[in-house]
Amino acid sequence: MFRHVLKYGLLSLLRTKEIVFWTLAFPFALTTFMYFAFGSLFETTEQFHVIPVAVVQEGDNKVFSQMLQMVSGDGEDQLLEIHEAAMEKAEEMLLAGEVKGILTVGEKPALQVAESGMDQTLLQMILDQFVQYQKTISDVVQIHPEKIMQAVAALTSQAEYVEEKSSTESKQDNVMNYFYAVLAMVCLFASFAGCDRILKIQADVSALGQRRNMIPVHKLKSILADFAACEIVQYSIVILLLVYMKFVLRLELGDDLPQILVLLFLGTSYGILIGIFVGSLPRLGEGAKMGVLVSVSLALSAMSDLMISGIKNSIEHHVPLVNDINPAALITDSFYALNIYGTNERFWGNMLCLGAGAVVLTLASYFMVRRSRYASL
Repeated sequence: MFRHVLKYGLLSLLRTKEIVFWTLAFPFALTTFMYFAFGSLFETTEQFHVIPVAVVQEGDNKVFSQMLQMVSGDGEDQLLEIHEAAMEKAEEMLLAGEVKGILTVGEKPALQVAESGMDQTLLQMILDQFVQYQKTISDVVQIHPEKIMQAVAALTSQAEYVEEKSSTESKQDNVMNYFYAVLAMVCLFASFAGCDRILKIQADVSALGQRRNMIPVHKLKSILADFAACEIVQYSIVILLLVYMKFVLRLELGDDLPQILVLLFLGTSYGILIGIFVGSLPRLGEGAKMGVLVSVSLALSAMSDLMISGIKNSIEHHVPLVNDINPAALITDSFYALNIYGTNERFWGNMLCLGAGAVVLTLASYFMVRRSRYASL
């Protein structure tokens, strides 16, 4: 009888168009749109690249010219790509977007830009640093001219007092957090399937529930069969989404595949149990229960940075307990623990929180369903 209930539970879920759309079609479409919208945002805004700049000679400033040669020389330390031109040509290049700014070489160096951004800020920092160095050397010449060489040597040297050591081999792409949050959202959307199945065994909700309460099957066995059906469908969907992200869109989701599979299994299980719990609540209609699940799933997903990046971090600083009980936040943080922090301790701590929450939801749901009695069917 367990296999019979499991079989028809699977068929029922696959034939429910609303569940198929929200748990399969919608996440794939959202992931695709997000990829094309800002999938390469990290490369264009956060990774450093050589800045093209126009240089206009309007006077003699050997020190500034030498500094520009230093920062534009070929090699790993190159900052600028210099294009020498007259002012009229340089302004045309600036308006056309061929250069990020115009550096004027003269007695008083100047910078001209057409817009604000990271590249323009870096150009202003280079100019400000040169002006600061120039003023320092000028002050030394006036006060202690005999120490001019020491001052120049101190300003041009780059002493390193710390050792650079990477905490991870993975690329720390902040945009990836949105895709982690999509996977978390899909896990929570599994609650729709869980709620649908638990409603199907309640005699006061549907005619199917009345018939299922007439068959000689223990209610716990029926619930377990429905849970297994939901898990098979929802876990398969989230694995398909994972494969799509990793091998089709080629997103950096990490290489710890066994642990990612454990994470997604617990995540979908937690989502299904949320649906079963809400579906078991008394004195609420089917529409109201689905409304609760939609609201809760979207709210928890939003708090895990699905809509706006930084919300989860703000919650962590002010009310960290919320992140400890938010399954979406635990899932996204687990991806970070695997791919950024490279620590299993944090990952398994999150898994323990998810497992504990799943146990609490299971017990609460079972006792509510177990107490259900019907005067007549």
